[in-house]
Order: sequence, then structure tokens, then C-alpha cells
Amino acid sequence: MAKQKNKSKSDTAGGLVFVGSLMIGIGLGIYYNNTAVGTMIGLGIGFILFGLIKTFMKD
Repeated sequence: MAKQKNKSKSDTAGGLVFVGSLMIGIGLGIYYNNTAVGTMIGLGIGFILFGLIKTFMKD
């Protein structure tokens, strides 16, 4: 069997924040009838927040 790498708390939290911000961006894009822009904004905010969480969160 292959060994699984344990994910750190910052990876888990960052992933959840990333997906959450992406969903919020898509939702706002649908609401304002411009899904592509909402998706790009959600991705940008998600990457920034993921990076901040990885930087500042202790494992």
C-alpha cells in the first residue's frame, strides 16, 4: 500500500478558504450576470487568502 502524506492544518484551512472564495465569486458573478468575471475575482481572492493562510498559520 502507498503511504499517504498527512496534510497540514494550513493546507486544509487554505483549501477550504480557496474553494469558499471561488464559490462566492461564482455566485456574485451569476447574480450580476457575468459569471466569468466573478470566477476570476473569486480565484484571485482565493489564491491571495490561501497564500496568507500558508504564511501566517503555524502547523
